[in-house]
Amino acid sequence: MKHKSIIEQLHMPLNELNAYYRELRKIAYEAGEPIKGVEARKKLHGLVQKIVDVEKLMEGFKVEVLSDESTKGPRPRVYAVTHVARFDIEAAVEAAKEGAYIVWGDPGELYRNPERIFLEMIGMLYVDTDNKEDRHISLENMVKLLKQGGNVIIFPEGAWNITENEVVMKLFTGVIEAAIRGGADIVPMAVEKDSNNCYYVKVGKNIDTQDMKLEDKRLHADDLRDTLATLKWGIWEHIDSKEGGIIRSELSPDAGEKFLDGIMKDSDNGYTTDVINATRFIDKNETSPDDAFAHLLDIKRTEENNFLFEDMTKEDRKRLARVLIRK
Repeated sequence: MKHKSIIEQLHMPLNELNAYYRELRKIAYEAGEPIKGVEARKKLHGLVQKIVDVEKLMEGFKVEVLSDESTKGPRPRVYAVTHVARFDIEAAVEAAKEGAYIVWGDPGELYRNPERIFLEMIGMLYVDTDNKEDRHISLENMVKLLKQGGNVIIFPEGAWNITENEVVMKLFTGVIEAAIRGGADIVPMAVEKDSNNCYYVKVGKNIDTQDMKLEDKRLHADDLRDTLATLKWGIWEHIDSKEGGIIRSELSPDAGEKFLDGIMKDSDNGYTTDVINATRFIDKNETSPDDAFAHLLDIKRTEENNFLFEDMTKEDRKRLARVLIRK
């Protein structure tokens, strides 16, 4: 396969660029190549943290680790992190306090972004989540990395949590499989952002995977989700103690839009709500509140239901749907 120069990559259509890097990953995987630079990147963590400190000053965000119950033992670690907003990766890198490769889904424009230089210093495992073969290769690379003694940072929700009613979204099971097969502990790490762009982190106790069975990975993923939700709830209590809580009935009609804008304002590399909804875990056996009440937005006016529409505009129906969804 002919390698493309940086200049050639800059002029490639995005779909071709993604395919090019998928092919590179496939070639390396089929050749049985080890993950390169594992030990070197561990030694670079101090430098990486200094770069994160500079980025915090330049981008205007802070990181505060509220608690850390994890331990550093002989087994590698998979840091399972809640995905909340633009700088949660930097928050996870700081809280881990050690070198760990980041699993990055659907890199797209990142291949052409100068930020990639910094991320490559940390260590990256890329995956196109809509490609079955690439997902398989990514999982195998995680297992290989862990067996080589490397650590992993992964966001098992698969996307930023922009929901209004889920503390932690349902998790993909790859985090469990990689840890079991790679002989690693799972370290739950909850991250949340406040209105002042401060990222709070709570790190839980190591989860020993030695007695876990692969056939139970869905059950273990759901247990991990509960653990992350408990940690995240603790962060919410801390934020409420600083900023003061709010009662649901006091929320303004546009609270949902403001909440979403607060998360998405720092988005880059083409990361949109459509991408988020396409890459998060969707359980086909569950009906979301949005789906359950979506019909309210399109209900047709008839003689039988006319009384429902008296003095109600379409915007009123949208607000009603949002209230029901929050409940």
